[in-house]
Amino acid sequence: MQMNRHVAKSLERQQLKSMRRFYYAIAEINSILADIHKKIQSNIDEEKYQYATAYVNKYISYTSVWNIKFAYNLENPEVAMLQLFHLRYIFQHEPTIAFTQERQIVQQQQHAFDKLQLFRAEQLAARYETMLAYIAEHQG
Repeated sequence: MQMNRHVAKSLERQQLKSMRRFYYAIAEINSILADIHKKIQSNIDEEKYQYATAYVNKYISYTSVWNIKFAYNLENPEVAMLQLFHLRYIFQHEPTIAFTQERQIVQQQQHAFDKLQLFRAEQLAARYETMLAYIAEHQG
């Protein structure tokens, strides 16, 4: 009986450690992407991306994609996914020579996000298409 309790506690500690690492990884991705948003904000026409921003902001609590705060947002995988979508959309509509370093960092963060295997590729593609449909609908 004592041995089973010891094994159960050990497994519980291991699971908690794993969960902490997961949320730390998400928070790190979100922080890096938030820094990129802040870095490019003054160098783009935000008005041009108002509908993409509005779509993403619907899923961010108490703040905006341009100024992400709070642990809930930073540890949220959906916020990371939406930041990646937002930056992808912006970079698709900016000249290719602009933001080369930022594009590289976003690629690295996309790779780190994909390694976490939170969503299947089809799910990500469908969600991105939903964002594009929202933008198209609101642009008129």
